[in-house]
Amino acid sequence: MHPLRERTCDELLENPLLATPPPEPEKPKPPRVRRPRVFKLPPRFPLITIRRYQCWCNHLKELQMAKHKVDDSPPELFPELYLKPRRLDYYARQLEENMNVNKDLLKRINLIQRTGGYVDCWSPEPNNKYNKLLCKQRQRGLNAIRKANLYFYSRLLIARSEQLLTKELDAEWRETKHKLILGASLPFILFKTGKLDRDMKDPAFDRPMHVVRPKVSMDIWVRGGSKIGKVMIELFSDIVPETCRLFLTLVKGVATGHAYAGTRFFRIVPDLFCCGGDVVKDNGFGLYIPPTKEIGDFVQALPAESCDLNHTVPGVLSMVVTSSGEISGQFNIIFKPLPQFDRKHVVFGRITEGPPLTLERISALGLPLGTTTSDCIIRSCGWFTRSGQYREGNPNTIKFPPRRKAKK
Repeated sequence: MHPLRERTCDELLENPLLATPPPEPEKPKPPRVRRPRVFKLPPRFPLITIRRYQCWCNHLKELQMAKHKVDDSPPELFPELYLKPRRLDYYARQLEENMNVNKDLLKRINLIQRTGGYVDCWSPEPNNKYNKLLCKQRQRGLNAIRKANLYFYSRLLIARSEQLLTKELDAEWRETKHKLILGASLPFILFKTGKLDRDMKDPAFDRPMHVVRPKVSMDIWVRGGSKIGKVMIELFSDIVPETCRLFLTLVKGVATGHAYAGTRFFRIVPDLFCCGGDVVKDNGFGLYIPPTKEIGDFVQALPAESCDLNHTVPGVLSMVVTSSGEISGQFNIIFKPLPQFDRKHVVFGRITEGPPLTLERISALGLPLGTTTSDCIIRSCGWFTRSGQYREGNPNTIKFPPRRKAKK
């Protein structure tokens, strides 16, 4: 700075008007007045004694003077647990990569701003070979788009809604109306069913290892009415082979016309058992005698096999044994454990699958004396081969004797 100008600045700075004012004297703080502590105390009730009221007031004072014991200090920080060298290196590399990506983006944005970008919204004159080829390529793309649009338009013209037409709905309603009228003409049966204990188990019925037992299926209906259920029966062919062979033969149907399909349960005792399988007379008085292979004539019936299995669980099937110790194809299905049938009838199978209320519905059709309110029939039956294929059995073609009509 020039000496004259420097002298002028010094004179200006030495002006007393520019001097710093002296500091203001500090005012003494007023003495702190300690206010007496005021406690919130409830008014004294006249019925409370003075001593009890004083104790209660002292208790409230102690509560209001209590200090908290919660440690509100911040937790101690250990930077070495958070700032690990490996993690810092990873963060540094990641930050460097982000910086490089941002640089590339900035370069591209700068290039677009300086050059105005690449715009291809017009088609140049085909003045050279490259432009001609480019136009042909674009024309091929447009032709492909037009072809796809035409195909889509043709599909729209022949498209059909998933909702049925009025004509189809009318046809379905006529069929449904016919079924309703037909169902209303059939007798109405109210199944007043109880509940069987199906949690009962008997280890004697378990299938041994490496033993294949045949399975039979029966479709049970009410004659002229509704379906009761389709049950699956397991036969104990490893214990009573002859009895199971006779039962399986009648399920398949024999050449003489005897079969289970089409017969009824002629005796149903509610909550006890039902009896069916009379392929000769369908009333419990028939006796089926299988023919021999050698002669072809009818001989005496098969003798009953000795069996140690008992009637211990619901759904067990047993072959009826006559007074002369023979079996004729009739079988029982029990609804509860019946020890009175033990050693009298041959247990040969059990129901393993089917609707839960099948036995309850069959039991509801019976009367206390064993008669039935409606005919419960075996509409169809079949068996399963070793490969698991189902085969339908032949129906019964025997002409049963006429039944006595019930008096009205």
